[in-house]
Amino acid sequence: MMLQTSAFLLCGLSIILCWNTQNAIAAAANQSAVSFTSGNRPKLPGVCTLEVPTIDLLSEEDRHGVIPKGNASRPNYSVINVCCSGWRRKAHTASHCEPICDNGCVNGNCTAPNVCVCHPGNIRDLDNNCIPTCPKGCLNGVCTLQGKCSCTAGYRLDPKGEFCVPFCSGGCGTGGNCTAPETCSCKPGFQKDQASGKCGYHCEGGCPGGECIAPNTCSCAQGYVRNNNACEAQCPRGCLNGVCTAPGKCTCKTGWTLDQSGTSCVAHCAEPCLNGDCTGPNTCTCKQGYVRDPASQNSNRCVAHCPGGCENGQCSAPNFCICNTGYVKVAKNSNKCVKRTRRAAIHWELIPEQYD
Repeated sequence: MMLQTSAFLLCGLSIILCWNTQNAIAAAANQSAVSFTSGNRPKLPGVCTLEVPTIDLLSEEDRHGVIPKGNASRPNYSVINVCCSGWRRKAHTASHCEPICDNGCVNGNCTAPNVCVCHPGNIRDLDNNCIPTCPKGCLNGVCTLQGKCSCTAGYRLDPKGEFCVPFCSGGCGTGGNCTAPETCSCKPGFQKDQASGKCGYHCEGGCPGGECIAPNTCSCAQGYVRNNNACEAQCPRGCLNGVCTAPGKCTCKTGWTLDQSGTSCVAHCAEPCLNGDCTGPNTCTCKQGYVRDPASQNSNRCVAHCPGGCENGQCSAPNFCICNTGYVKVAKNSNKCVKRTRRAAIHWELIPEQYD
């Protein structure tokens, strides 16, 4: 009996190749029977099993004898190994299959049916082909076939030549980043200069009398001192009731006038302050012992004040009364006045002596 022993068989489908995976063909002692036994080979990528009629595995001559039982799940069928769909027999091998990529796999490896894994330095394009790529992509540019970025207008290669970055003419200053062509974005603590477009140090409230040398840090000019991160002018000779607006310069507020010394601002009252002092613009403060004239509260006149009043008299000075005509004080330091009376001369000789 002749047995077909070809390693690969055509199994029904014209594109599928298969091979006999039996590891032994045992003949019966009288050569009247043939049986197949399955092997113990490990499962290989792309290898599938197929049940076929056992008779199809025999030669034309052996088909007229006893048909072996076979080893499949169905009687008279045997299991053979075939390349799975999308796989093909690897050239120069007897039992290995390799995947098929319909469009080929240039610059890559075909690792599964129609799955192409690109070689390092290549990426997959929209047509599923592997093309050269740039190390970190090529945003804002085009990756050439040499694997280098060709940047679009307004962009240029970074110092390492790996990707395209925005370009700002003249840079963005100490605290800025070029985030788009000719567009600077400032970091916290920095502000864009409208003239140059660059980012410079920013100090809240500006830096009058000084220079902003760091975020919210002023360096004061001569004649100025730093106070709460601001520069204040100094007037060494003083500036009473005024504001030191520049080194050694005292400026008065509205209603105040600078005195001849240039160091003090004095209040101005449109009307003189009688018995008082002009302590603020059009504001009189009475001197001690004086009060505002009750007869004219809106005037700048202050009159003497006698706390206990002046009975039958007039308060002419602080706590000092002058009696009206015809009245005299009852005592030297008293502010009480009484009506004056005439006294007759006393003749002491007319008063009799008294004896005990």
